[in-house]
Amino acid sequence: MALPVERLCWVDAGDNGGLVERYGVFHLPALFVIRDGQFFGALQARLERASLVSALDAALAGPAEELP
Repeated sequence: MALPVERLCWVDAGDNGGLVERYGVFHLPALFVIRDGQFFGALQARLERASLVSALDAALAGPAEELP
């Protein structure tokens, strides 16, 4: 899937309980947007290209949030 991202990281929730707890992951899969070290929140989108790109654009258009 051609996405406009430099890096996409897969984190296994079973092996990384600390990250799951820190970011408050309640649903899997969970996607979070981080750019230049700034947190832009969870990405709510269907796992299809058009939906992901639209949600990514919307997340990056808003202000950065505090890291959980």
